[in-house]
Amino acid sequence: MRLSCRTCEPLSASLVKTGLQVILFGWSMGAAIALKLADEPEFLDVVAGLILESPILDWVSTLKANCARAGLPEWITLLALPWLCSRTLSRATGLQNPINLRRFAWLARANELTAVILIVHGRGDTSSPVELAARLSFLRVGLVNLEVFDADHTMTWYSDRERWREAIFSWVKAVESIG
Repeated sequence: MRLSCRTCEPLSASLVKTGLQVILFGWSMGAAIALKLADEPEFLDVVAGLILESPILDWVSTLKANCARAGLPEWITLLALPWLCSRTLSRATGLQNPINLRRFAWLARANELTAVILIVHGRGDTSSPVELAARLSFLRVGLVNLEVFDADHTMTWYSDRERWREAIFSWVKAVESIG
C-alpha cells in the first residue's frame, strides 16, 4: 500500500533537487502517517529523522488497548478487525479498500526502519501502549531513542515542558551533526 498524497512526489522531488532533508514530527495517528511517509521510496533519502509523540506502532495492539480503555472485552477487537481488513466488509464501512494492518505493524517491520527516530511517550498512555515503543527501542538500539514521561496519550509536553524541550532539541542537534 502506497501513501496516497498528491503533494508527496513533487515535494520529495523538490527536496532531492535542493539537497534538503527534513525531520518529520507526528503525534499519535500523525506519527503513524510520518512513519509510513518515511517508508515511501521517494522519501528514503529525504527524511533525516522522525520525532514521534505517542505513536501508533501497531494497530491491532492499539485497538485492543482502546477497547480495554473503554471497558470493552478484547473479543470486540477481534470482531472489528475483519471490517477493516476484508475487501467485502471494509466496503460496507465506507472504505474504498481494505487496510493492510501489517504495513503499519512497525514492531514486525523494525528491521525495515532506516531513519533515526526519537519517540516521546507517556508511561500512563492507555490509548497507544508505551510498551510497544519500548520494544521498538529495544529492537533497534541506536536507531530508535525513547524518552518516557509521566503522562497520558500525547500529553508529554504538558507533564514536563523543560525536559520535553531538552529531549527534542538535543536530539535534533545530534541529527543535524550527523547529516
